[in-house]
Amino acid sequence: MTRRRTVTPEGYSREELLSLPPAVRLTEISLRLYADDHGREKVNQRLMLANFYPLDEEMTERTIDEHLLSLDDAGCLVLFDVDGSTFFALTDWPTVDRAKPSRFPAPPLANDSRMPRDLFVARERESEREGERGSESKSGPARSPRDTTSPPSPFCHAHRSTGGTDEPCRGCGRARLQRKVWDDEQIAARQRPEEAHDDDEPF
Repeated sequence: MTRRRTVTPEGYSREELLSLPPAVRLTEISLRLYADDHGREKVNQRLMLANFYPLDEEMTERTIDEHLLSLDDAGCLVLFDVDGSTFFALTDWPTVDRAKPSRFPAPPLANDSRMPRDLFVARERESEREGERGSESKSGPARSPRDTTSPPSPFCHAHRSTGGTDEPCRGCGRARLQRKVWDDEQIAARQRPEEAHDDDEPF
């Protein structure tokens, strides 16, 4: 955090944010205090957990991932990938006087000022639909984000064949976080039978 921040009530009149669970809204406030003067920061779950919830044992790195994905779904922030690292940029960010230059890349929607935001989003959604249709024609219905039978790709459909991209990519940032959540779920599922077996052992 580069300077003192003020959280105003005007920012919490948005229905997309108010519809989220209280814990997710608290994470959104914490992200505002954590981000730089441009509303950006690198996603580091361990640092976020230590800064946001240092004494809450029920909060985990997986919880942070799920909150970030929920906030991305609600349009409160943009998750994007640059050269294998995931970043976030808050979408409703006020102008900061004498803002320090950001150490982090701009999100994809800000990269090309010649392309209006609505057109960019429309093209991105159409590209995603084409990828889903292609995956259905090759291997049946598209895998849902919570499918536990096969791991989701850590890259968006446009960059799976190339193994990622050095340019900012919103789809890859979200895919990378979804893959991490999936991996964490698999680890937890493998540990549960072992814990149950240990509980059954006689004293």
